[in-house]
Amino acid sequence: ALRQFVQDKQESLGADSEDVLSFLAGGEGTDYAPGSGQITGILKEMGDTMAAGLKDATKQEESAIEGHEGLVAAKTKEIAALAEAVEAKTASIGELGVSIVAMK
Repeated sequence: ALRQFVQDKQESLGADSEDVLSFLAGGEGTDYAPGSGQITGILKEMGDTMAAGLKDATKQEESAIEGHEGLVAAKTKEIAALAEAVEAKTASIGELGVSIVAMK
């Protein structure tokens, strides 16, 4: 249907009608030059860039994980030390309470 329309309007379209008809016929235009080599090159370059970016991101993530694990270990030690301090102070409060009652 579209091909018939272009053929009917060939006079008004001029030289472009040949390109349109060639395209509709599934053929390549006379000025068409395949650029698959360029596309392949661009895609390879993009792949290389993405691979390098992934490598850098992986290194940064591993470094961040190591830092986080170190922080978790330090905070765990701090929690243990503070828990001991709380137990010691709780025992001291109990002893002081007994001493106060004994003084009365």
